[in-house]
Amino acid sequence: MDNGPAGKDRQQVSLRVFFDIVPSNEATMSLADQILAINEAIQGYMRDQAARAITADEGANVVYSAGILSPEQGPPDAPGFTFRQFLRDIRDQYGYDALFQLLGTKQKDNKSHGHYVLLRFDPPSRERVAELLKARTTELIDQPGHAHSDSLPDYLQDGLTVVFVGTSVGKESAKREHYYSNPNNRFWDLVNQAELVSNMVGAENDHLVLDEKCGLTDLVKKKVSSSDSDLETADFDVDGFIQKIEKHKPKVVAFNGKRAYKEVFKKDPNDYGLAEDVLSDSYVFVLPSSSGTDTSLTFQTKLHWYKKLKATLRTL
Repeated sequence: MDNGPAGKDRQQVSLRVFFDIVPSNEATMSLADQILAINEAIQGYMRDQAARAITADEGANVVYSAGILSPEQGPPDAPGFTFRQFLRDIRDQYGYDALFQLLGTKQKDNKSHGHYVLLRFDPPSRERVAELLKARTTELIDQPGHAHSDSLPDYLQDGLTVVFVGTSVGKESAKREHYYSNPNNRFWDLVNQAELVSNMVGAENDHLVLDEKCGLTDLVKKKVSSSDSDLETADFDVDGFIQKIEKHKPKVVAFNGKRAYKEVFKKDPNDYGLAEDVLSDSYVFVLPSSSGTDTSLTFQTKLHWYKKLKATLRTL
């Protein structure tokens, strides 16, 4: 890492300004050095403290003490601001997934202005950091109903306990390329609080649901829509979905909302909860929609059904 006067000055420049005034190759290398140094300091601190996770403000103290960033750039009453801004800029420039892969960082409760949590993890090598920094996030065109040949990947494999099935990817999720990325969609809050998925897993590292024996997929794969009212029956690839379930045979298929269930079984569900229907060898459970646009039920009522799913899984 460049420890000369110019290097220290450059490290203390806000990343948002840094991207604008430094040539891309030099910026990438210097940013890589910052990330490597931050990981070394924070992961060493967590090992010494036997901590699995720390807050961003706690991490800021470690980073400032190591001389990697300066707290003097932020508001005087918010000493952790500079480090949090660094994390926000990484997120905005490279995406949620890169933030997690580069710095082991996620946003608690999946809120756009939520608190950052830094996790114990195996930091990437210098080569991997450089590779991740070169890979800029490709965004979908932000248009209602914009058709796109690529959809969110299915997180499916054999041996899953439950697969969560939505209708279609929403605009914000398509833009960020992660499931349930819109802060108004409470999916991650619901599965975290119901202990279906660890609270260390959220939109930005959604692929880790597989480690929790959970899967994610949607019924509509060729249309982006944040509202079910914009979806037509022809948009739903029910046959393709059933083939996936028959192949992987999860213990339970959990529909995120009644609309998803209705498109598969061609009827309305009797209620939320465990249904009489089955898909191949899988039980079927109907959950309230996690979408913030569904205000027919309170968050606590929705959470009740997610907890009910958790309890049901123990009995099957």
